[in-house]
Amino acid sequence: MASRIEGYDEKIIGCSLKEFLEKGYNDASLRNIARTAGVSTSTIYTRFKDKEGLFTYLISPVFQLPIAMEEILKNYFSMSISEQKEEYDNAGNTGYARAIDMIYEDYHAYKLLVSCSPGDTYKDYLEKITEMDLKYTMLFLKEMNSSALKKGIINEEFCRVVSTAFYSAVFHCVESDMTKEEATKYIGELRNFYGRGWAAYY
Repeated sequence: MASRIEGYDEKIIGCSLKEFLEKGYNDASLRNIARTAGVSTSTIYTRFKDKEGLFTYLISPVFQLPIAMEEILKNYFSMSISEQKEEYDNAGNTGYARAIDMIYEDYHAYKLLVSCSPGDTYKDYLEKITEMDLKYTMLFLKEMNSSALKKGIINEEFCRVVSTAFYSAVFHCVESDMTKEEATKYIGELRNFYGRGWAAYY
């Protein structure tokens, strides 16, 4: 991004958030953003290249969540099998508490991603998370010597569908504008529901 002029970037970002949240990506206008921010459109182009660059900048915090999730999962699977069994609930509670914190620290970025992004941006993001989750789910089932997996009652595609449904449901808290407190309770209930289902396949 080009060198900043004090006050301009804050105005552009604030007006951009309002424009994208109200109109969505396709109908948002850089001309409107510039006029509302009191800058020229060339100022926006200089700093963010184009509308896509501006939008990508606004949602950039969301890309920290998959990184944090994988870090937690790697740490969990670095434990012995007996430690994994002991720490299963604690690791899950810690991980989801951190995810909720991250979402609500940069709520507008997640709102833009889930409700206002162009094309397959959100779909691709969700797929990235679910594929990572799938990788560790399969590892977990194998390490737990899942009889359902060995007998072919469940397979990788089944786990992919479950993971996709779960994370789509998780981001519903953003889509429906839940407060952090509401989201914490909601995601806790989701985990309880899915956890009871998964328990049948370990």
